[in-house]
Amino acid sequence: MPDDPTPPRKHYKFKTAEFASINEVPTDRPLTEAQPKPDPGIVPTTKVRIDVRDLVRASLVPPAASPASPPTTASTARRNEVHAMLRDNLTRADSAGLNDISPAPKPRGRRKRDYIVTLVAGNLVFAVLAGLSGFNVVGTLFALGGMVLFSCATTWIMWFVLDDY
Repeated sequence: MPDDPTPPRKHYKFKTAEFASINEVPTDRPLTEAQPKPDPGIVPTTKVRIDVRDLVRASLVPPAASPASPPTTASTARRNEVHAMLRDNLTRADSAGLNDISPAPKPRGRRKRDYIVTLVAGNLVFAVLAGLSGFNVVGTLFALGGMVLFSCATTWIMWFVLDDY
């Protein structure tokens, strides 16, 4: 039985892109004015070497503006309907009070409660250890030394090392 003939090969292509102009080009200025000025290139100098101070001095001198056109910035020259929509959104949010913020109330601290609970629990452990030693002189002195050391360390950590919480 003869093999089936191979079907013709399919060729896939991207369709042509169609772009729609949403923002219109401002017509109140000539097109040549909207184009950036050409780079003046390297300015000749009599110095053999240029250092950083020369570059800073050159950057501080403002470029010469043509007297025919007033100086404009890019943000004021290119207003479009997107800016208007953003201003409308901002006024709506301001009128609804969404942009009004107030500082959050400071939470009530648990530091004093945690300090007292830790101090009582830790010193209670040392008191129990002193009682287990039968309240002899050496055991009691060790327990009192542990209480002093634990109390000083807890005070230092809770009030001088830790941040507010």
